[in-house]
This record gives sequence, C-alpha cells and structure tokens, in this order.
Amino acid sequence: MIHSRDVAAAVMAQLPPPAAPPHVGLRDRLCHMGLGFLCHASTPVDPQVQREHEEDAFLNNLTVTPEPRTQILDINVVDGNPERAAALANAVVTNYQRIALARQTADINRVATWLDNRTAALRQRWLDAVQKANTFDNVHGLTNTSEGSTSTPLIERQIADTSANLSQAEGRLAAAQARADALQDAAARGDARAAVALSQEPILVATANALMQLQSTRQEEAATYGPQHPRLRALDQQIATTRASLEAETQAALSTIREDQISARAEVQRLNENLDLLRQKAGGQSAPQAEYRTLDQEAQSARAVYETFLEHAKEVVDRAALLQPPISVVSHASPPDVPSFPNRKKIGLGLIAVALAAGAGAVLLRDYFAAGFTEIERLRAAVPLPLLAVVPKVRGRTEQAVRRHVIDHPYSRATEAVRSLVMQLSMRVHEGGQPLCLAITSAGPEEGKSTLALWMATIARRGGQKVLVIDADHRRGMLDQYLADGTTGRPSLGMSDLVTSGVPVADVIRTDPDTGFDYIPAGRTMQHAFSPVEIRRLRTILTELKRSYELVIIDCPPLLGLSDALVHANMADQVIFVCRWKSTAQRAVMACLERLEACGAPLAGVVATMVEDNAMDVMGYSYGNRDIKILSRFDDK
Repeated sequence: MIHSRDVAAAVMAQLPPPAAPPHVGLRDRLCHMGLGFLCHASTPVDPQVQREHEEDAFLNNLTVTPEPRTQILDINVVDGNPERAAALANAVVTNYQRIALARQTADINRVATWLDNRTAALRQRWLDAVQKANTFDNVHGLTNTSEGSTSTPLIERQIADTSANLSQAEGRLAAAQARADALQDAAARGDARAAVALSQEPILVATANALMQLQSTRQEEAATYGPQHPRLRALDQQIATTRASLEAETQAALSTIREDQISARAEVQRLNENLDLLRQKAGGQSAPQAEYRTLDQEAQSARAVYETFLEHAKEVVDRAALLQPPISVVSHASPPDVPSFPNRKKIGLGLIAVALAAGAGAVLLRDYFAAGFTEIERLRAAVPLPLLAVVPKVRGRTEQAVRRHVIDHPYSRATEAVRSLVMQLSMRVHEGGQPLCLAITSAGPEEGKSTLALWMATIARRGGQKVLVIDADHRRGMLDQYLADGTTGRPSLGMSDLVTSGVPVADVIRTDPDTGFDYIPAGRTMQHAFSPVEIRRLRTILTELKRSYELVIIDCPPLLGLSDALVHANMADQVIFVCRWKSTAQRAVMACLERLEACGAPLAGVVATMVEDNAMDVMGYSYGNRDIKILSRFDDK
C-alpha cells in the first residue's frame, strides 16, 4: 500500500509539483512578433488527467526497498531538487501512516456498527425469551424463583432448604448424643481430664481444671513434706469439695444435653414430615415444570450469546482507542549532498572493471563456455572420431521443402555432403553385398538427425538401393509429420508395437510416394524402458528386416536423459552421431560419445549439421550457380 496511488495522490496534494518553465522556441518567437498563424492552438487540459500523470510520474520515481533480514523499509524518491526529494520521502511516510490509520479506524467502526446492531437484536431476543418463560410460569402457577443466571421452582427450593435444615438437625442430635456419651464415660471413670475436653460446658471445664490443679499441688506437697503433714489435710478437704462440685456440674450438664437431644429429635421428626409433604406436592408439577425449564434454558442461551457479543463489542471499542499506524519512522529523510545519479565515480570504476573482465575472459568464454562448436578444426580436435560430413544449414519455407531439398537441389552443398556420407559408409561397411543397419542419434532433440536420415534414405534409394527408415523415437516421432500425405496424427501402429505387442512387420511398413523408400513409424508411446524380452525381440526384428533391405536406417531418440538410443546403437552395424553447429554443448557431445563407447556401439563417426556458410568455406570446392545450371540441363536431357 505504501507504493499505491492513494499515497501518491495524498503526497501530490500536500506537495504539488512546481510549474514547468514555459518553453519558448522559434515558432513561439514568431508568434509574438505578430505571425498569428504560427501560434499554437490552446488545448484545454483535464485536471483529472493531469493529476493522474503527476501521480504516475511520482510513483515511477518512488522506490520502496526492504532491508535484508529486518523489518525496515528504505524509501527513496528521485527529484531534481534535493530539498523536495527529502520532503517527498517524508511525506510518503506521514501520509501512509495517516491513510493506514484511517482505514484501520474505518474497518473497526464497521465492525463496531455491525456488533451494535447484532447486540441490540440479541438483547431483544433474550428479553422475549424471558417474558415467554415468565408468562408460562404465571399461567401454570409454578412460582419459580431466580437464582443468579438460572430460575428454580419454589417447591424445589423449599425441598432443598428443608433437606439442609434436616441435615443440620440430625447433626445437632448426633453431637448432643456424643457429648452425653463422653460426659457419662468421664463421670463413670472419675477422669477430670475427659471433662476438660467438653468445651461446650465452661463451668464444668473450670471445675475439672481446679480439681486437676489441686491434685497436682497435693502430689508436690506430699513429695516435699511427707504424707502426714498438716497442709495435706487442708488440700484433701479442698479436693473433696471440688470433686463434689464437679459431680454436681456433671449432672447439670447431662441434664442440659438430654434436653438438647429431645429438642433435636423432635425437630428431625418435624422436618422429615415436612419434606415428605413437599415431595408429594412437587410430583404434581413435573410436566409443566419440564416445559418451563426448556423455556428458561432458551432464555439463558439467548442471554449468554447476548453477553458474548456485548463483551466483544466492548473489546472492539477499546481496541479502536489503542490504534497505532502500522509503521514508524526510524530516520527522517534529509536532503542529499550529491546527486544519486549519475555517480560518475562508481560508473567509471564499473566500466573499468567490466572492460578488464571482458578482455580477460573473452577467450575463456569462447573456448570453455560456448554453447557448441564454432570451428571445424576444434570439433576435429575435441572428438576422437572421424568427421564424416559437414552439412550446411538449409533454409526452407516449410518442412516439406527442407525434406525435398536433396531432390529439388541435387547439386547443392548439403546434397553433396549427404551423398559423400552415403558413399563413405558404403565403402567402409557395405562390402560383398551385405546389408547395412545404420543408427543415427544425437545429444538432444532438433539437431537434424531425422532430416539427415530422410536425406540419406532418399539418396540411397535414388542410387538403386532398397532402403527402410525406422522411427525409433516413440515419444515424439517425426516421420509421420514429414512423410504422411495430408495427415498430421501419428498412426496407431509402429516400431514400438512391433517390439511390445508382436504385431506383424507387414502391418507397420509404409512407402513414401515421393522417394520410394519404405519406413516404419514410431508407433504408440511406451511407458517403460526396454525389457530383456523386448530387446531380444528387437534384435530378431532387425535381423529379419536386413534380409529384405540393403540399407536400414534407424532414427534414434536423443541420448541425454534417455536409454532407448543405446539399445538401438548396440544392435546397429554402424552408428552416426549428429552434432548441431553452435547448438550442441561440447560437454554434452563428449558425455554422449562416452555412453555410446561404454555400451559397445560401433561408432562410424560424427556429422556436423546446420553449419553456417562462413564455416563451410574451409571445406573446399563446391558447385556454383553456373555449374548447377549446366548440370541441370544434362539431367533434363
């Protein structure tokens, strides 16, 4: 948003661009001299269009760059005036803060308005549910009472209170019985210490403490003065008097406890009777009370939803008061001392560095990083195989024109190169009338191997040989596009069907009407690599085809990334590797040749295709246009 048109419009409204100085040219001067026909016609300018142009120009000069691994943004504005550039950069931040804060406030206000409307509707729903429950309560005489956020029937409240009172009365009865038992046990044993534990009888406890104190004093006096001392008689008399008082207080306490027992027992009986009556009364109100509880639960649910929305509305209002702009200023822009462009020092250093790097690395880039071979001698030096032919680049308007080049131009450089290639292979391999199986492959697609295969087949067929061309690239076979008459789709059966399905050979062989040689299309795409069974079947098929043809040319798929070409190359009598001029990478050529040698392919040599004319000059003599015309006359005769 900081690079948006809204921010640009706000900045331009705050700092409008200065008026451009009027341009006074020769035509304007002549106009001022009285030549009115040379004056420019005044054209009105739409203010809206002018503002849009100013905003576009400002956005083009505004750059917002995040610093790496931080949350800091660098804002740069390009302007001819350094003071104005700094002011524009600062205005971008302040206006963005204002616009972003206004949008946040508007969003929260919309949410708050929606919550207010929704809260009012939920409050009315809650009040309606409460009114409905209260009306039902009054009509059926249930007399329910409200407790906090729930409503409870009065009869159930009475039952609960009576049960609580009954529990308390039973507790008092049990406590009185326990005190009576403890006091009787203490009186029977004459143990004053047991009486001290009855904290509910203070006089009894005080008398027991006095008796214990007198007994302790007598033991000390007897130990000091002996058992016959006169002071012991006085203590014995006091002990007897205190013991008599303790017995009297014990009887009085027992009498009080018995009265409490009688009272508690009567209260327990009364509360049990009241509880039975209340339970009988509650049984008659069960059905209406169940419906009332459903209505009350609906009211409480509506109240809970209302309170949730009310709390959320309060949070939204509180959050609106705490809104802050999404960004803060770390450092304000100050007018620059020097212009950012052109930085002549950096440009000079950069040009020097570029010139040095270009001068030092030109040779390395050419020799080691070129896409392909650019010199015939370098190709011969790099590839440890014979260079069988150099086929120049043929320019045709259509693919059919390129395919028919060796027919339409029998004395061109390309035709002579292919004719020489066919002759070399015939002399080197095709001896004693033995058939020849030739595989043509390359590193990648579109390097001219399919065209070369068709040209070689055409020339060999015109020389009287019986030729068969096999399209072995089942992934993107090209023979159908080159040879099919008015059809563009691939046939349903081809070489892949021979290998995988055992289709008869006669069902897949077709004849090109223009040249007379036979060909087998690629067939349907295989979803797997050759299996051992399919490899043996392929070898058998090639052996059978060599019995019927003098020259079998296999148009193999590319080697890079695929393994099919290695299988065909291993079964062929000779293998030609095609290298496209300036296109096939040198490393790719060497890697593919290594793969062919590793699989035992009988490599015949390399053919350079699509070679430019300036590179063909080193190949020696070729027919000129005059020679070609003369030879064409003999052909016509």
